[in-house]
Amino acid sequence: MATKTTKTEKKNTPATKKVAAPKKAATKTPDTDKLRTAIVNALTTFEKINDNANAEIIEKLRFVIGSFDFDKNPIGLYEFGEKALPILTSIKEKNTKLVTKKVIDDLVKVLAK
Repeated sequence: MATKTTKTEKKNTPATKKVAAPKKAATKTPDTDKLRTAIVNALTTFEKINDNANAEIIEKLRFVIGSFDFDKNPIGLYEFGEKALPILTSIKEKNTKLVTKKVIDDLVKVLAK
């Protein structure tokens, strides 16, 4: 016995619009460009001081700047910025001409966010 197959016709329905997902509330992200600039200025200051005692922090700052440029993740900048700040502050206390106030103020400002 043969079975009868039926064709179902497609109904002409209007195309449905895709509804966009609701936008997430904008989260305030810290200005990473200012953070990077402050870290670069700190690195430049360390390099001008040219003290072998600072060799490790210089290498770490170079590394986190390169890492940030690659992946745009600022966590390393924050971490080593917080380590560089007390070192720069102690150097400034010993010799005020080696570290400018602007370098320290910029670091404090961007790390506070």
